[in-house]
Amino acid sequence: MQKAIHYSDLLVDTAAHQATVSGKPVMLTDTEYRLLLYLLKHQGVVCRRDDIIEAVWGERFLYDTGTLDVHLSSLRHKLGWTKEGPVRAIRGVGLILSHEAPASGVVKIDVFLRELLMCHEDVLRKKDIRCYLRLTPFVYEIMVDEDILRQIFSAVFSLFLLHAPNGARWEIASQLTIREYTLTLTSTGSCPDFNEMQSARQQAAFLGIPIRMGNKHTPEGDIMGVELAIPMENMES
Repeated sequence: MQKAIHYSDLLVDTAAHQATVSGKPVMLTDTEYRLLLYLLKHQGVVCRRDDIIEAVWGERFLYDTGTLDVHLSSLRHKLGWTKEGPVRAIRGVGLILSHEAPASGVVKIDVFLRELLMCHEDVLRKKDIRCYLRLTPFVYEIMVDEDILRQIFSAVFSLFLLHAPNGARWEIASQLTIREYTLTLTSTGSCPDFNEMQSARQQAAFLGIPIRMGNKHTPEGDIMGVELAIPMENMES
C-alpha cells in the first residue's frame, strides 16, 4: 500500500499509522484506522457489511453490524463527516465511500463515448449492432469524474450487450437544458428482468450520479433505455 493516502483534506500516513485533517492530527483507535483504510482502498465500490467486518475484525461472525455502525459513527465524528457523505449507508447492502472528484475533471464527452464504444468494438461487430451518436452540438465538455462515468456506462453497455440480439440498433443522444445535460442510450432487444434493471440503477446511484432505466414494448419489438442526467452547475462551458 502507498505510504500516503490523500482524500480531500484527509491525509493518512500508513507508515506512521497516523491521520490528519487539514493538517491537524486525528486520534483514531486501531479499529477505526483499519476501517478507514478499508474504505479508502474501496472508493466508489459498494462494500457489504459482512466483508467489512471480516476485513477489519478478522472474524465474520463474532461481531454484528451494530458494532460496525458504532465505529463508523465515531470515525465520522472524528473526521468531520456526516451520514450524508462521503461514506453513505446503502440500506440492506452495505457502505460506500464516494470517489474523490479529481481537481480537473473535464471530460470531452464525444471523444469519451467513441472510445468507450471502441472498447466493445469486437462484440458490437460480432453481433452486427449499429450505433448512432447524436450529441448536442455546443456541448462537448463536462465536469465529472471520468472513472465514475466509465464504470456506469461500461455496466450499462454490458447489460445491453447481454440482451441485444444480432442486428440490434443503438442510439446515444444528448440534450442540453437550463438545469442539466442529459445522455440517453436506447437499444432494441429483449429487456432485462427487474433484478438486472434494479441492480444497474443502484450501481449508478451508489456512484453518485442519478440514472433512470426502463423498457417498453413497441410493435417493432422491445426497447431498452437508460438516461443519465448531469446537473448544469457541474458543466464546463
